[in-house]
Amino acid sequence: HMQVVPGGHRCPCGNRGCWEQYSSGNALVREAKELAAADSPVAYGIIEHVKGNIADITGPMITELAREGDAMCIELLQDIGQWLGVGIANLAAALDPSCFVIGGGVSAADDLLIGPARDAFKRQLTGRGYRPEARIARAQLGPEAGMVGAADLARLVARRFRRANRRRVERHERYERYLETRRSARDSA
Repeated sequence: HMQVVPGGHRCPCGNRGCWEQYSSGNALVREAKELAAADSPVAYGIIEHVKGNIADITGPMITELAREGDAMCIELLQDIGQWLGVGIANLAAALDPSCFVIGGGVSAADDLLIGPARDAFKRQLTGRGYRPEARIARAQLGPEAGMVGAADLARLVARRFRRANRRRVERHERYERYLETRRSARDSA
């Protein structure tokens, strides 16, 4: 995990201040629950929406309330977007890709999240004007993007592995056929 806030929130990976803790759906829900638990006046809208049951706060609910104009939910999504943009700028400086695709559940917030991410990215990006600026786009698959991407990567790795190890695989397959022939011969005898 990439650290963006030294000494920040504890991450399940064991570190503190990881990007995931500031730019994810989990971060969005955590922040909303913290504000609601503190009985902050800005959280009254979401507290009322969940009828006081703070555990029922979800990312899609925050996005829905933001679209309906809830100021706290809009601000939370903007904050998540800001951190998303900071992390993307760090990655762009190291990797120089042409595009970043935002997926997962938080991507459903689309314009409420991507706009602030683009703004923070432009402010944080080093070498502006000396390199092409990467695009930031929402994954068309939304929450399923990570799963589909992981499956596609596994398929690609398997294909490359098979090509790279074709002889070994063919030798193994011949050996398996040989063993099967011997088993069949033994069973018929």
